[in-house]
Amino acid sequence: MNNNMNITVNGTTEQFSRGITGLELSKYYKDKYDRDILAFKMNNQLQTLDTKITKDCTVEFIDYMQREGNKMYVNGLKFLLLISVKEVLGIKSDINFEHSIDKGIYCRIISDKNINSELFNKIKDKMKELVNMDLQIETVSVTKSDLVKFYKNTKQYEKVNNLKTKAGEIVKLSKCKNHYAYFYGKLPLTTGVFKKFDLTKLDNNVIILQFPVLRGDSEVPKYVHHPKIVNVFEEYEKWIDVMKVSYVGEINNIVSNGNINSFIRMNEFIQNKQLVDIVDAISANVDNVKIVLIAGPSSSGKTTTAHKFCMYLRAKGLNPHMLSTDDYFIDRKDTPLDENGEMDFESIDAIDLKLFNEQLTSLIDGKSVSIPTYNFIKGEKEYNNRILKLNDNDILVIEGLHTLNEKLTSSIPKSKKTKIYISPFTPLGVDRYNHISTTDVRLLRRIIRDNRTRGHNVEDTLKSWDKVRSGEEKYVFPYQDEADFIFNTALIYEIGVLKVYVEPLLFGIDIDSPYYEESRRLIKFLRMFFPIPADGIPADSLLREFIGKSCFYE
Repeated sequence: MNNNMNITVNGTTEQFSRGITGLELSKYYKDKYDRDILAFKMNNQLQTLDTKITKDCTVEFIDYMQREGNKMYVNGLKFLLLISVKEVLGIKSDINFEHSIDKGIYCRIISDKNINSELFNKIKDKMKELVNMDLQIETVSVTKSDLVKFYKNTKQYEKVNNLKTKAGEIVKLSKCKNHYAYFYGKLPLTTGVFKKFDLTKLDNNVIILQFPVLRGDSEVPKYVHHPKIVNVFEEYEKWIDVMKVSYVGEINNIVSNGNINSFIRMNEFIQNKQLVDIVDAISANVDNVKIVLIAGPSSSGKTTTAHKFCMYLRAKGLNPHMLSTDDYFIDRKDTPLDENGEMDFESIDAIDLKLFNEQLTSLIDGKSVSIPTYNFIKGEKEYNNRILKLNDNDILVIEGLHTLNEKLTSSIPKSKKTKIYISPFTPLGVDRYNHISTTDVRLLRRIIRDNRTRGHNVEDTLKSWDKVRSGEEKYVFPYQDEADFIFNTALIYEIGVLKVYVEPLLFGIDIDSPYYEESRRLIKFLRMFFPIPADGIPADSLLREFIGKSCFYE
């Protein structure tokens, strides 16, 4: 038998000994890469570096500035922080990794000690020490029954619940030194690769774990504190603690006990109450505020929120009018270009700001205005006798990508407008070490909506997702502190519902697709959730914007 095999890397094929590991192969090519190699794809399937290669294949090396590698890097950093906390504060100390926040993770340290500056610095120094030691991160297999006993003894009951949905009797854990943990997804092989990270200390034993992010410059971005967003986290934490639904296993228990429809109604009530509170605050100041501006990232539920907002305003005796910034696009031939020379429809300069501000000013002054309608086929504005004039009880509701940016409405005094930022700040966690990404929730929503309303397959949506995310980071997230109100559009039960619609679509991704690994990651994530039928979801639910049968559109 020939002991050699052909391996193709970056289009060049060379012969190597059969059984070479990914790590050994990466050392051969390391001079061609600026960053540490964390893993590799073998014939498009992600592998850890200890995997042996035994047949001809194509190999792609993965670092922390690629989608799969970045998730591995973050998982490893979480493990590093967990070990550091336990070694500095004591083995009984722990961490809840709770939310994504401004290019980092919002983490709450569980300890009988107050994390003062001295202890905080010791934790940070311990992480750096572990990096310098370049310790091995192993994968170990344990039986499910032994793991249940361990979790019960250490009072990690949410993980006991999660094991109910895990197939097979063997569970793979990550081990470093004498510390064990389960993280959703793969980890690098050693601690030495985690050279770039930072920590920021907040109050109440909360710290922010920061790391290089995709679409960045491979450095750790500076943390920007968003107190209003943090307040939303804290408010929802109180509610889910009362309801005892902090983790996936607890939602699954509600489903298996046949109580999910009651929980859906309760969750919808809480969300609607938050929106009503915002409406009450605005209606109390309606003599001054004549414009409400709603912004949020893709698939945050802006359209339904605007419709419900208008409905509640009418219930308060007001007369809302919805405007779309899309109708104010400049002629397509004049659209600004991005760094790749392509038309940048997400830029604020793609909007006719002069006309938009002139019309808003006229409306505030009580004048009649002819509102344009944008013809997306011709790529130009048209005027079809849409005449609008604001009376005493009238109010404008405008939703769009740029509505928090003061440049969009620069002609209108701040006292005349209210800005609302919305996003699904998911309070649910898989367990204390594995939070649920807000971005993943929005991506699942978008996959379903794109397929249902535009006929796009999953690959179409994933292909465009990076560009969508880039636009959000340039045009939405920098302005979230401009908001007067923050509205959380997450529904605690929603992933079980989304699973029913999105899972079959994800299975349609072919193994040769560049998005195969991402689809498999999402499928693995969804396996942890019991499916939830949509029968009990009301027609005015924000979730209906994505799964269909909304009373506002259909």
